[in-house]
Amino acid sequence: MKYLPKIGHLQAFRQVARSGSIRSASRELGVSQPGLSRTLRELEQTLGTQLLLRSKEGIALTEAGIAFSQRAEWVLEELKRAAEEVEQINHYTHGRLTVGFSSLIALTVFPGVADAFKQTLPQVLLTVKEGQLSSLLPGVRNGEIDIAIGSVDPMAPPEGVMIEPLFTSPFCIIARKGHPLANADNLLALRQAKWLLPESSMGYYQQLQNELSHFYRQVEVTPLRTDSVITGLNMVLNADYLTVVARAMCQPLQLDDRLVALPITQLPSAQYCAVWSQKSAMTTNARQFLIRLREACRRFSW
Repeated sequence: MKYLPKIGHLQAFRQVARSGSIRSASRELGVSQPGLSRTLRELEQTLGTQLLLRSKEGIALTEAGIAFSQRAEWVLEELKRAAEEVEQINHYTHGRLTVGFSSLIALTVFPGVADAFKQTLPQVLLTVKEGQLSSLLPGVRNGEIDIAIGSVDPMAPPEGVMIEPLFTSPFCIIARKGHPLANADNLLALRQAKWLLPESSMGYYQQLQNELSHFYRQVEVTPLRTDSVITGLNMVLNADYLTVVARAMCQPLQLDDRLVALPITQLPSAQYCAVWSQKSAMTTNARQFLIRLREACRRFSW
């Protein structure tokens, strides 16, 4: 390839891919439709291939377009991160930090970690995304999320990321106090129960699926699936469902008078890790956050 695409080419292509039409993308970018179309043609000529399929219904990406879109997203995000870190070093700004994690982290160590981080770097724009690791990984890989924390199956770690183990957390089955099966001490006694199980298929949840697959096949009512903590708790408290949660979540929820953990010890523990992109160097802000996160996880009683 004689020439590389320009930044303007990448920005135009990204917006068209996101918007799905030239008209919408031109409005978002503040440029004319003919000008945007010309930029896209220049990009395709530079690469020597067709990236977009144009029709009355809008824009679709070719196979080459899909591959290029993923790389373009990462390149633009890396340039943004590089500029912010240079500004931070020059003391013109303190940059940003985006972290992602599940409700377990939100309900346990995050408040203390965030407070310690902001005391040291009060001007950093700290953004939090809550979700299971499976939903956070695309943002980690393309650079939108600096660090994610979630459960990782050590036998099948996700690709394209760096991983640092932080802690191991035992899980338990919870029910409302007074549930007819609240005193069950083995899984077989729970075959007729109504279950709400995680939707995610990564990390600990895949371990559950693998190790409890025989039991799942014996459950008489097909389980509900969701990653929503609020939905799960509501179904447990008000519809007699059972669900699986990290034991460390029970106390912060302040529902000791309404929930009970079943005396069952057949569940595997989950390994939680910090995860960041393998492609890019960790920023100063991310390193500072990870230092505080490590210490908080070490002190916490999981």
